Order: sequence, then C-alpha cells, then structure tokens
Amino acid sequence: MTDLSTPPNSSTAPDPLRSVYLRLVAAQSIPEEAREQFTYLRRLAPDLLAGIALDTAEHVRLLDDREVRLVDWSTLLAAGSANLLAEPVDYNTITLPEGAVLHLLGHPESVFAASKVLLFEEAVRAARGPELPEEGVLLVVPNRHNLAFYPLSDRHVGEAVNTLAQFAQGAYMDGPGELSPRVFWWRAGELVSITAFDRQTGVMSIEPPDELMTILRRLAHPGS
Repeated sequence: MTDLSTPPNSSTAPDPLRSVYLRLVAAQSIPEEAREQFTYLRRLAPDLLAGIALDTAEHVRLLDDREVRLVDWSTLLAAGSANLLAEPVDYNTITLPEGAVLHLLGHPESVFAASKVLLFEEAVRAARGPELPEEGVLLVVPNRHNLAFYPLSDRHVGEAVNTLAQFAQGAYMDGPGELSPRVFWWRAGELVSITAFDRQTGVMSIEPPDELMTILRRLAHPGS
C-alpha cells in the first residue's frame, strides 16, 4: 500500500501525489460492509459520490479514510484536481436530426473521463468547449469513459433530453465502469437528478423540478 505521507526521494521514487485523481464513484460500488472506511466521500447525487483515487501501474483504487488522513487535505485535493484536469480526453460534438447539439468529453482508455464533471467548468474550458449558460446544462455520466452534455441555450431541449436519456441508459448497461443511468441538471457546480424511477415497473422517466421546467418551457417556446 502506497504511503502518501512519505516524501519521495527524487532520485529513486516518483511523487505519489502525481498519481492521485479526483474521481467520480458509483455509490453502489462501495459495499455496505466497507462504507465506514470511506466516510470522506462526498455525495453529489442519489447514486454518485466524489472521492480520490490512486492510479498505480497495476490498477486504480479509491483511497480510504486512513489514507486521505496521511496528507493535508488541501494538498491532496489540489493534486487530485490538477491531475484530473491534465488527464487527456477527446472533445466532440454531435448534431442531432432536429438540430440539438450534444457535447462529448470522453476517451475509451481513460478511467477518469466522466470524473471531469467534478471540475466541469474548468474541464469544458480546457477542452475549448462551449460557453456554459447561466441556466446550466443537462448532462449524463453513464460510465467512467463518457460525459455528454447539452447547454440550456436553445429551443432543441426536447430532442436533447430524450437523446441524453437514451444514451445514458444504453451506455450504463453496456459499461464498463458503470456510474449512473440518470440525466442530471448541472448548474453552478451542483448536480440535480431529473430522472425518476418507478420501483414497481423499473421504468425511468424524466421529471424536472419546477425551476428547470420553467427554463425548459421558455427555451422550447421562445417569445411565447
């Protein structure tokens, strides 16, 4: 187990802080019996947590409470943030048949691509993506390799919502590294799930909160 508290000898060992990353974590990936070892994890949404991972030559693993206490929290957070932002991903756009434009951050070999949602504004800026509107974006993080989003700035919101929901469910089921099948509203750093589950039927539906519904109606029917 790597001791993050031990200053490395620059001539013989790499700095372990170069290998720590902020990471998006599926809540269901933490077994019930192990949760007391990961109390530092921050809940972002019903099924998503934020933590810090160590990327070694053998595997990527989530740091536990004992390990994060070995280093000053601000130092660990700064290193994890810098490394996550530096993680290379591809930026692409897809124009849907009715005109909605979806933006994609991802890479098939990066296990931290979806984690960029933890530094969303900075990550979009670094990728030379679009300006983010005050109303925010709709986004999905179905697995560790994909982050797709739609800025709330035009009338194509209906097409965008439906496509994001379909993509999220499909990519979540296909994996690997499943995170969430939900559609989220991101605004000013906060994530709100707009996906509802019927526990009896297992059917998912989109149920925006009232404030978002007002925004969606205004965008879908400009001038009305």
